[in-house]
Amino acid sequence: METQTIFRGQTDLFSNSSEVAADNELRESLRSGDAGEAARKLGELAALAPDHAALQPAAVIIDALRTPAPRDLSATEAYLETLRGEWALAAETLFEAEGKTLLAPRWRAVGQVLESVAFDPAHPDRHASRACLEAGDWEAAIGAVQAEDGFAEQPVLIGRLAQALWQTQQTVQAIERWFELCWLAPEYFAGLIGNGHISASLLLEHWREAINADVEPEISTVWFPAWMILHEPGLARSIKSRGAADGPQRAFDLARELVMSDGEQIEARKELKEIHPGLFRCFLENSNRLL
Repeated sequence: METQTIFRGQTDLFSNSSEVAADNELRESLRSGDAGEAARKLGELAALAPDHAALQPAAVIIDALRTPAPRDLSATEAYLETLRGEWALAAETLFEAEGKTLLAPRWRAVGQVLESVAFDPAHPDRHASRACLEAGDWEAAIGAVQAEDGFAEQPVLIGRLAQALWQTQQTVQAIERWFELCWLAPEYFAGLIGNGHISASLLLEHWREAINADVEPEISTVWFPAWMILHEPGLARSIKSRGAADGPQRAFDLARELVMSDGEQIEARKELKEIHPGLFRCFLENSNRLL
């Protein structure tokens, strides 16, 4: 009996090792983009473990590798729908964040077709900027956004531009664009940062602190830029004033003026207190910490 138990254990160990090796080889062939080799490795894994969790998403990715890239706009819509849907899900299931790298060539192909397509707010994904971001082509994404007339009035394009600027270490420019989004489309900004679509750690840290701050009125999205400038005074000299007469953008200008000043700035203090007492209190607290 003992001999049988040992033999069975050795057999199970061998089987498990073969399964792990087949799984690793399948994933490696998918990473290399070799659809034929990946299909062979898929068959080997299926023979060893018919219920293996990698089989279904791997088959989907093989389909993605075998599907020709679109050559014109008429073929792009269906390709794009599949790419951002089942292909993206399969890649994330198998490779998590690395899945984006796996699909980058597919996104680049879409971006090339969409280069001449003007941005349509009703169909925001049908624009090269989206494809460039997904492919990790940050400079191309910046160029695609800035090539659009009136991009500064389109929240989606501002958000994409900010993300691409951040990825290229243009930190101040990225934050300035995100601030613009706070004022232009506050709900859209809140949705982006709340759903993890803004990866800037500096912004995330201050956002969490701001929305949980015990101040009145509360620090809603439109007041967030003023809040952040009070807590990151080093940004004040790099980000230009808004030139606003009142409201959240005026509060931003006042906060900027106060953190850059060596004097008392009595009038600026008084005005900020009238516009938003909570921000004024933050200014005083931060000033006291520096004394």
